[in-house]
Amino acid sequence: MNLLLSALALGGCGADPVPTPEARRALSSSKASRVEIVVLEPTEARLELDLPGEVGGERDADLAAANGGFVERVLVHEGDTVREGQALAYIDVGLYNAQLESADAQLAQAEADLARLEALGDLATPAQLESAHTAQRIAAAAVSQAKNRVSRAIIRAPFAGVVAAVRIERGEAVGPGSPVVRVVRLDPAVINLAVSDRDVVSLVPGTPVKVTAASRSEVFDGTVSRISPAADLRTRAFPVEIEVPNPDRLLLPGMIARVSVQRPLLADAMVIPQDWIVTRRDRRGVFVVSEGTAVWRDVTLGEVVHDRIVVTSGLEPGEQVVITGHRDLVDGDALIISREGRCCSEGRPTFPQAK
Repeated sequence: MNLLLSALALGGCGADPVPTPEARRALSSSKASRVEIVVLEPTEARLELDLPGEVGGERDADLAAANGGFVERVLVHEGDTVREGQALAYIDVGLYNAQLESADAQLAQAEADLARLEALGDLATPAQLESAHTAQRIAAAAVSQAKNRVSRAIIRAPFAGVVAAVRIERGEAVGPGSPVVRVVRLDPAVINLAVSDRDVVSLVPGTPVKVTAASRSEVFDGTVSRISPAADLRTRAFPVEIEVPNPDRLLLPGMIARVSVQRPLLADAMVIPQDWIVTRRDRRGVFVVSEGTAVWRDVTLGEVVHDRIVVTSGLEPGEQVVITGHRDLVDGDALIISREGRCCSEGRPTFPQAK
């Protein structure tokens, strides 16, 4: 009460109104903010994620009939193991071979005509020579085109793998671009994840993970192999691929898997929930308690760990941080502490149980 009267007397006498901290607290006691605080303790910053994903092959190709036509031969069945470059099906190869023979003959004729004109020397006119050269180039292009058609009429495995589906039968007619055979490489298996922006920033290629599937009893070791640099515009999640050695083909495309990521980031770090951070224009900080008042403290932030963030500088162990009511505070506000806990257990504060 005496402090309050002193503060009022100073204001009434026209003295310089610079109250002491004790007087300021007395003046503001009627409007003190009720808050909860925690005492900071260093902890280990760990990334812990548990995400669902879908199993796929390391490579997966749905091969198509580029030219279309009559299915002459189907050389594989579902489940067959194939090597890179192995022929899987013939589609109108006979027709395209006949076209190639015709193009070869026309090229041979054009080259012979050109050679005869060149042998005449000055007796051949420039126009005749130019026409013969043009005919030879056209015939050579026709041969190249026919060879491409023959090559595309033979469906070949683009990589070593397993035949996952055969979609044609001998004797069928298929259109250009019709799917023919699906080939999948099962070793290694790839788990496709959709990871939120909050979690993806903590992942790096090479991070070890554990993979489980409902249909298997084993726990598989894998690694993060690829992180997309851009989010899927429909889901706003980032595609992430996990690579898992799969020599026994226990993980098959289409299976649902769960991926567990546990990675230590920092030891003895200050890790606090992100919602304790207050943003003020170009500053970020927290309010700490000093002699019953709120004191602004600028902080430097590090890695984001799910809904928590590492404070790399600005806070020390043992300091009291305001965690509720902090967004309405200003520097120097008087505080009424309604509850005090400790930070942090598994990312959240702990409070003593009321007796």
